[in-house]
Amino acid sequence: MSLKERSRGHEFAEFEKEFLFKRENTGFVRSLSSDGRLFSLNPSPCFDANKNLHYFAESCPPPPNDACIEVEVIEEDVRYVSTHDGLQKDILKTIGKWEPFDYQQIIRRRKLVDYDQIINFFTHTFRGKEDTTERIATCAALFAFSSPPVTDDIGGVNAAVLSKKPVWEAFKKPMKIIPSDFFRSSSKFFYCISDKEKIFPPLNSEEINLAFLNPEKMMTDIPIVLDDVSVKGTVGVLKQDVEDNEKFITAYLIDSLMLKPDPLKTVEKAVTEAVYEITDEYLRSGVLPYRQNLGDAIPTLSASITRLHLESETKSNRVKEVLDLWKEMHRKVKYRMGDSLPVSKFYDLSDNARKLYAELYDTFGKEYWIPMQEVIKSTSLKNDIDFTHALNELVERGLAIRDRRGVKILDRLG
Repeated sequence: MSLKERSRGHEFAEFEKEFLFKRENTGFVRSLSSDGRLFSLNPSPCFDANKNLHYFAESCPPPPNDACIEVEVIEEDVRYVSTHDGLQKDILKTIGKWEPFDYQQIIRRRKLVDYDQIINFFTHTFRGKEDTTERIATCAALFAFSSPPVTDDIGGVNAAVLSKKPVWEAFKKPMKIIPSDFFRSSSKFFYCISDKEKIFPPLNSEEINLAFLNPEKMMTDIPIVLDDVSVKGTVGVLKQDVEDNEKFITAYLIDSLMLKPDPLKTVEKAVTEAVYEITDEYLRSGVLPYRQNLGDAIPTLSASITRLHLESETKSNRVKEVLDLWKEMHRKVKYRMGDSLPVSKFYDLSDNARKLYAELYDTFGKEYWIPMQEVIKSTSLKNDIDFTHALNELVERGLAIRDRRGVKILDRLG
């Protein structure tokens, strides 16, 4: 479904309905002039409502692009313009002031679909034991619901789907809830689901979600093993029921993408302990068919499951949920048939990464948040590319965690 084709109430997210039908002069800013004084207010970053209604900030500072605001209108000018379709009504509203509007309050207080309905939807293409299909469905939902950026970098969830082709096709079917607009590389929320690994040039997306079949090179947040299930067809009443639910869940998804939970702000200790746990378990495994991002995975998945529950703040029980889910999937990976790649092939640190680790550990010790300007000041890696690659290595290997505050070094290298 394209977001541009929606017309019925149930197809819109709760915050979109509020701005479309109940609340005037409130929405998300889209600047229309270089100085930002001329702008439109949209009910969503995903939907343009009235292209003939504009606002002008004459006697107040222009609002930031993409901000959600409420404005005070002091004057309204209506003009009728002749077009090939007849007369067109254009409205220009001059504003005296504006203030931020917390759209999350709308999302938090309204929930027309509950968590169990979401998970059940993702199970409908699989046949297997109930607890197995439920775990797979939860992993699939974590991917679909993405993750906001925990650092100043890019958000999103990377999923390594370990499977044979027929069950992989069943995995993709529930992903129809993701709007088709989000599969364009220009989208703010970008998704790619492919049976072959792909490398993308730098994108301007805020969140990038990649799900590849049996990838070898991609740094993965969550492995999803599909060996214990088979394909279940959907026909007749069941097929119609699934299709009817898709639009409701898409609306729920859009609501969730507007939430920006930060696990390292609310449950930092739980996240840090979980990073240690998955690092220890992964590196003890010997050989594995996928690469695990050890430092970013827990913060990423914790933020995603918080969205899935339509909550704005991550709690410690959410961290435990994704830790248990990751451990269960990881253990299934170890019993899979097929070729495996030595962990040591990917987890031998480069000289630059070792140097950066030693410099930061010796100066600041472990589990201390180091502001990024101090990190840069303390390292001898002055080349931006060398520094970025070295820091990425430390995070991916579970030797560091990062967020907007900076970098936290974890336990010493052996």
